Amino acid sequence: MRKVEVKVGNVIIGGNQRPIVQTMCNTATQDIESSFRQCVRLYEKGAEIIRLTTQGTKEVEALKEIKSRLRDNEILVPLVADVHFSADVAIAAARVADKVRINPGNFAKDFNIAANKFSELIEVCKEEGSALRIGINHGSLGERIVEKYGDTPLGMVNAALEWIEMSKENNFDQIVLSLKSSNTRVMVDAYRLLYKEMTTSGVIYPLHLGVTEAGNGEAGRVKSAVGIAALLSDEIGDTIRVSLTEDPANEIPVARFIADYFYMSQND
Repeated sequence: MRKVEVKVGNVIIGGNQRPIVQTMCNTATQDIESSFRQCVRLYEKGAEIIRLTTQGTKEVEALKEIKSRLRDNEILVPLVADVHFSADVAIAAARVADKVRINPGNFAKDFNIAANKFSELIEVCKEEGSALRIGINHGSLGERIVEKYGDTPLGMVNAALEWIEMSKENNFDQIVLSLKSSNTRVMVDAYRLLYKEMTTSGVIYPLHLGVTEAGNGEAGRVKSAVGIAALLSDEIGDTIRVSLTEDPANEIPVARFIADYFYMSQND
């Protein structure tokens, strides 16, 4: 069994590493000063990877400046560009960010066009040493997958497996997978199915765990803990984010508590 390790800046995800705690800025990325200050605060609170919304070329340029300022202050926390739809923005972001979060199925309605753009992106990632997070979201699987599998965990898994196979064809293994849903049962089922498929194939890629739109307060914390803990208890998951509709700094201690509890209990 090969457990792939993915390098994201100065952080390693996967293999036998402990779970890595992530969070995401809620500032406008084009507001460079606010985003920079929030990144510093999140880093000081213990964030090991920080993601920023990067939906256009202006955000890519802002991300470049934010990263430069952080490095000038000797803060080496890896930055992830969050790109949803534009392959060209993802390609530009891969020259700046340590990792790019994409859903390649959203690159184009035509699967072959999306696949070609995905291959272009991989080549840039190889050149720049950037990683990819392939994010499959329940509820946005696309007509082709939904027609075949329905809007189901099985559909999510098969969508992920297609992009895993294309990554292999392009000789690129620096990928992290996520199967996000606001429904914890759907999320847990999807991750378990994907992990089983990877185990059968003999290659396990890192998995990013999280419950989409968990909410805030006690309810948001419990909802995230239920989904993430169910998977970590099965030794599934390599990096986590507790998605709260609050100050992102509040996510970090919750995620750290969950991650450390399972890592320590499994390594006693």
